[in-house]
Amino acid sequence: MRIGNVTRRAAILGGLSAVLVPSVAWPRGDERDAEGGIGGTGIVGVVTDTGPLLVSGTALVVNGRTAFTDGFGAFSGGNLRQGHSLTVEAQPSGGRLAARRVHVTYPLVGKISAISSDGRRIRVNGVDVLLERRLRGLRRGDRVAVSGIWRGTTVVASRVDPSRSPLDLVSGDVTRQRASAVVGGVTLRGASTARLLRRTFAEVVGTYDAETNRFQARSTQADRIKGAAGPLARLVVEGYLQTDNRAPGYRISGLGHSFARNLDLSRLAQNRALFAGEYTGRFAVETAVALPEAQQARYRLLRSLR
Repeated sequence: MRIGNVTRRAAILGGLSAVLVPSVAWPRGDERDAEGGIGGTGIVGVVTDTGPLLVSGTALVVNGRTAFTDGFGAFSGGNLRQGHSLTVEAQPSGGRLAARRVHVTYPLVGKISAISSDGRRIRVNGVDVLLERRLRGLRRGDRVAVSGIWRGTTVVASRVDPSRSPLDLVSGDVTRQRASAVVGGVTLRGASTARLLRRTFAEVVGTYDAETNRFQARSTQADRIKGAAGPLARLVVEGYLQTDNRAPGYRISGLGHSFARNLDLSRLAQNRALFAGEYTGRFAVETAVALPEAQQARYRLLRSLR
């Protein structure tokens, strides 16, 4: 795997190979069967632009076959805005990527329980949320839908909107503490959470209790990729690394897919980054591009990848 900074245009569809040449040993067949197959491309990231739709720099064709959803049901594609965090399943079509499923993947939906004095940090469902800038009009008790990406047990927000549902939501990768499933430091309760496995992804809708820091699940959706564009063959992911006790020693916060074990990711341990590569039962990253923390600088770089 090569790590670097993009300095010229490159196609995500080609795995950024025009800029960074891959050097990866692929997992064995038994690993390949563990988590996926061959077929579509999964993109996990943030809306860079909406006309045309760019998600973490990946250009996507949207048409009448594209299904739009969020954790509460159908979602109008016309309501997509810059900063929404998405999970997209796409397939090649005429040399481009056609989106078959676009899911607005909020890390958090719930009530604001605290706001920092500088207005750059809020707390939702017991989770700290870092804001790019101070947002006017936010008050304790407001119900919000937070878009962004996980960094450990903190969400780095890319957008905060009023919630359209009276229910709460938390989504991300699953850990376990004794008999309980945990997402982002939030302990889950409910029969539907008992079967959730560590290092998988879950989106849980229910009610958060601030007094106990427990989330009572009403419904649970496991698996980030549903097969709308065929079995998963490639991944493009914007995210942060966090340490893991299994090789290669890191995973992407909130993703729910394991890395190939032979990768050296240590140079990106502190960075927001864009990862791309084959999915062979594990995420066999071919390229990794460090991204600026400043939102507008990051969007400018990601637009150059089209």
